[in-house]
Amino acid sequence: MLPAIPHPYPDELLYSLLGRYAQRLRIHSSSSFLNHLFGTPQLHTSIHCPTHLDRLAERLRGSLCLTGEEIINRLTLFPYYQPFLEFNRAQRVVTAMKSADTRVPGNKLLGQRRGSTSLREHLMFCPSCTQEARKEFGECYWHRVHQIPGLEVCPIHEVWLEKSTAPAQALGGWHTFVPAENVIDDTTPKPLRASEPGHEAMRQLAHDAAWLLNQTSLPSNPVTLWKRYRYLLREQGLCSYRGKVAIKKLLALYYRQCPSTLLARIEGQTGRLTSGRGVLSLVRKPRTGLPALYHLLMMQCLGKTAEAFFEIPEEPADFGSGPWPCLNTLAQHYRHLVVTNISVHIQKDSGRPVARFACECGFAYVRVGPDWGPLAQFSYTRVEQYGPFWDRKFTRLWSAPNLTLPFISQVVGIAEKNLSMHAARLHLPVWRREHGRAAIPSRKRTWRGHVQQPTITTVLSAREQWTTLCLLESLSGAPRREERRLYHWLFRHDRDWLIVQPHRSRISRRAGSHTQVDWNERDQFLAQVIERQMAPLIPALTGCHRISMNKLIKQSGYRHLIQPNLHRLPATRATLNRIVTSHMPED
Repeated sequence: MLPAIPHPYPDELLYSLLGRYAQRLRIHSSSSFLNHLFGTPQLHTSIHCPTHLDRLAERLRGSLCLTGEEIINRLTLFPYYQPFLEFNRAQRVVTAMKSADTRVPGNKLLGQRRGSTSLREHLMFCPSCTQEARKEFGECYWHRVHQIPGLEVCPIHEVWLEKSTAPAQALGGWHTFVPAENVIDDTTPKPLRASEPGHEAMRQLAHDAAWLLNQTSLPSNPVTLWKRYRYLLREQGLCSYRGKVAIKKLLALYYRQCPSTLLARIEGQTGRLTSGRGVLSLVRKPRTGLPALYHLLMMQCLGKTAEAFFEIPEEPADFGSGPWPCLNTLAQHYRHLVVTNISVHIQKDSGRPVARFACECGFAYVRVGPDWGPLAQFSYTRVEQYGPFWDRKFTRLWSAPNLTLPFISQVVGIAEKNLSMHAARLHLPVWRREHGRAAIPSRKRTWRGHVQQPTITTVLSAREQWTTLCLLESLSGAPRREERRLYHWLFRHDRDWLIVQPHRSRISRRAGSHTQVDWNERDQFLAQVIERQMAPLIPALTGCHRISMNKLIKQSGYRHLIQPNLHRLPATRATLNRIVTSHMPED
């Protein structure tokens, strides 16, 4: 048991705790102090991921009661790196940090590329945190969050971090643990100003890093991170459903969120941040060895904080989580969440996900995803199968003599013009029983297959109704439309009788239906109209803007005659071209 060891302060680094302990014991020899702590005088000291922590926890058992796992989570920077490592690598790093046989520093086991981010040559501190610690505890200490590579701002006070004289690199076995109280002087805080480029990105980086340091249960899975990135890219229209990323748009968004001055400040020796290659490597395929800073910048680029990003499901569902509603309008469980059978495939042409939902009642529908929101689950792209339950209900409604087509359409949720198609599919009588609108023969054949011929009673009724309407002196409105409809129905089903009737010519009389248009005369007329009417309007239209042909056609008042028939009006087109070309603005 180690006597008189101090208790750790909030967010204190293990290096800081051991430095305060060495000062309290007044041990000036580094080898003697390491032997006192770890039982060995030869040990590579590390700021990020120290080793031999199980042996240290065993010697601290009587005073602090911390295990090796708790020391890693509370006093080191490993929680900041853990979510972005492979599971096996994260386990190896934890094992190396706890083991007493490790000869390689733990930070080298992280597998990050050399020179990918700027490394701290000296320990950093926040002047405001230093002042508060001295008031509350009587001394200052080294904070974990201030030592994260790439962070330049304190997440608590949002002031710039200052560099101390205590080294943070090349810490060999001879290194002496430097307490913060011995090297930090009172310094005036420099606040992060809103006018500084990238201030919002820098502030968010600090808050995200501080949040990661306090998380101990985040999973280590680069494939999950990659899927979340692809999901957010699709939401913002930066990625197709086949996985093709719009590189130019993504880089434009990246540089807009993170200015080049900010990237150059936190850049390493490889130049992967300023060139954008570091962020693009996150979306191409799941890969390890990339710094956590790259991930935080990518999250900002996609408009997510670290906390919001890790709340996204590991497998983002394009159609939500089940169960899903049944959309059978004739069932009692309509819109109830009872569907559990779902199958998803990808469209070959667009790459969009397509889901098929099948209910136990036999109703199956298809929806092209992904869903735009929670209410999208109550819609479908098409019905694939109605099922026996729906068919029995529809047969009962169709066979009822007192129900009209609009009522049946409203009950079953199908357009009125498509009801006959379902009746033919179920081999039901096509012509409805006579009652209200149901007595009127069907207007058009909207299905394929064999058509059931009308009965003699229906034909005689249609003859009588049409003859009665033809005997009227004048027809307009609904009676005229009814006469035309009956005429066409009789022409299809009783043509021999209809062609010998004296009133047959009445139905084809439509004003202007057989009028021949003289396009030469209309062309000359419209050309004169444009020439005459547009002359006083041209000075008002002329200026800094060019006079377009569409604007002239619209101002003429004959747009409905000119625009769809311009290929038949050569003189009019020539007049328009002459006016447009003669009033083009000068450069």
